[in-house]
Amino acid sequence: MSSRSNGNSADTASGELVVVQVTDAISTALAGHEGVEYSSPPLPREDAIALVRVLVGDDSPTAGRRSWRCPIAGGQRTVTLAP
Repeated sequence: MSSRSNGNSADTASGELVVVQVTDAISTALAGHEGVEYSSPPLPREDAIALVRVLVGDDSPTAGRRSWRCPIAGGQRTVTLAP
């Protein structure tokens, strides 16, 4: 359990929760399917940015951005933050 799980982080206090939306577009010929989509539960912005770091492989995604793209095997991943 993280030390932030007590709900006292500044992001939670400010009420800003965001959803991380992920779309993997993959070549059907390579994977046998067109890709997958995922939406996280609402997260404090700091936690959402941490998830973005993992999903796009970027140690310091630009904080002001709301969308990222990166290559994945056979296609492309798009990660978006939504209120």
